Amino acid sequence: MDPQQQLNKDAKLCTRWALGLTFLFVLLFPGVMFLTGYQYTLSFFKGWTYLAFGWLIIAGICIIVGPVVEFVREKKDRDTV
Repeated sequence: MDPQQQLNKDAKLCTRWALGLTFLFVLLFPGVMFLTGYQYTLSFFKGWTYLAFGWLIIAGICIIVGPVVEFVREKKDRDTV
């Protein structure tokens, strides 16, 4: 497969995941609770906030560590050849 075709395929996959997760976490889950009249308690709000911050921290670590690991692997592969 051509590298450009692979890049386009991966970009479409990432876009679908991003839109799907956005729909799920921003619209669907809170929307269902809003439409059913769910009463947000302080403990629920704290839990939701901790979950969001945890998600952000894990995503940040993946965004930072992923390219570093890929760079080290490529460098190691070039050095062994």
